Amino acid sequence: MDFRSDVRFPGLRRAIEQCAELNSHIEGFRSDPNGRATLRADLDVDSGYHILRIDQIPDYRHAIEEVSLGLGDIVNNLRCSLDHLAWQYACAHAKGTPRKPRDVYFITCNAAGGQQHKAPGFLAPQVWGRMHAYQPCQGVNGRPDSWSGPYIHQLDLLTDLSNSDKHHMLAHIELHANQFTTIATRADSPPWFERTESGVKLLPERVNDPDPGSDHLDFSHASGLAEVGAEVARIRAPLWTGHPVIARVGTATPLFALPEGRPVVETIQRLSEFVQTIMDDLQQYCP
Repeated sequence: MDFRSDVRFPGLRRAIEQCAELNSHIEGFRSDPNGRATLRADLDVDSGYHILRIDQIPDYRHAIEEVSLGLGDIVNNLRCSLDHLAWQYACAHAKGTPRKPRDVYFITCNAAGGQQHKAPGFLAPQVWGRMHAYQPCQGVNGRPDSWSGPYIHQLDLLTDLSNSDKHHMLAHIELHANQFTTIATRADSPPWFERTESGVKLLPERVNDPDPGSDHLDFSHASGLAEVGAEVARIRAPLWTGHPVIARVGTATPLFALPEGRPVVETIQRLSEFVQTIMDDLQQYCP
C-alpha cells in the first residue's frame, strides 16, 4: 500500500507498518507445508463423486493467537488515530482544551432516514460536515464491501473489531475450497491444450470442444471449517475410478479470516485506506 503518513498521527503510520508485518507473518505460515491440513477422498457410490474431507490438521492455536494479537494492535491503532483526529479539531474549536475532554472521540452516526443527525458540540460545523460524509448513516457512498457476508460500513466494522478485541480472539482459520491441491485427477489434457516438444500449447479455437476426460468439482457441500472430518469439496475424477478410498489425496491451505469469512489482511488494508482517506480529506478542507 502506498500511503502518505502524517507525523501528527503516528498510530496510523504504525498501523500501516503492522499491516505489512501481519501479511508477511500470515504468508510465511501459509507457505509452510507443515501448516497445511491433509485430505482423504471417499467415494460416494450413488453420485460417483469422491468426497474430500480433512483427515489430519495441524495445531493452529499458536498461529491464531499471533494473528489475533497483531490484528488487535492494528485495529486499536486505527481507532485511536480517528480519536486523535477528533481531539485535534476539538482543541482547535475550543482554542485550548475542550470543556469536557472525556466526551471527545470520533463520533459514529447511524441515524436512519427521518432521524436527527446530532452534531457533536465539540467540533466546528465545517469539521463535522466533513466527518459526517464518512459516517454509516450516509450508506455505501461509493465504498462497497466486496467481501463475503452481509455489507458492513467500514466505520461500523472498525468499531466492532475494536470492541471485540477487548473480549474475544479476533481471527480464526477457515479452509476454503479454492485453497486445496490434490493428486492428478485425469490422465490427459483438455482438447484445447496440445503437448509439444517445448511444452504445452494453447489452442484457443478448441476451447468450446467437448472434454470427455474432464473432472467435475462440487463445492456446494463445503463447510469451510478447519476441523477433522469437515468437507472441502467433491470431485468426479476419471483417474480415481476404482479407488473407493484414497488416504492422502492432497492438502488444504489455511485461510485466516474474520467472522463471515472476511479475509484478515485484505479487510484490515481496506480499513486502513478508509482511515487514511478521512485524515487526508479533513486536513485538506479543514486545516
